Amino acid sequence: MRSMAAESKTTGFTLVEVIITLLVAVILGAIMMQYSGSALIQSSTPIKRLKINTALQAVADQIIGAFRQAAPSDSATWNIFQSGIGAAGTDQNNAYGEYRVLFNDFIQFDAAGNEIADVYGTAPEDTLKVVIAGPNDDPLTFLLVR
Repeated sequence: MRSMAAESKTTGFTLVEVIITLLVAVILGAIMMQYSGSALIQSSTPIKRLKINTALQAVADQIIGAFRQAAPSDSATWNIFQSGIGAAGTDQNNAYGEYRVLFNDFIQFDAAGNEIADVYGTAPEDTLKVVIAGPNDDPLTFLLVR
């Protein structure tokens, strides 16, 4: 006859095996979080920047569209159009959209095509350089030429 102890064999994990498995899983999870934590936390940053830059591009498109519609041909019209964009260093929220003006002035170029600093405000009013930025201060530059 066989004994009762030999027949009642149970299957499964012991408490020690379960605790060791959980401990190993926690340690591996902590290591993985250390390597991928910043990627998971900051994964939405590029999407936010894309939204801001797309809105800034829409502002530039609005300004360029208004420029094409107005087609400024004389100094008075140019100056009115330029002042409508806003002065350098100001935050704007107008018909064009919401933006910060970093630069808004007439410029000129030398024979090699390099921009010449307009120290005395004598640049001819035929090329307007506009630099705008959004909330993240990424600049967007465009030239308006009559």
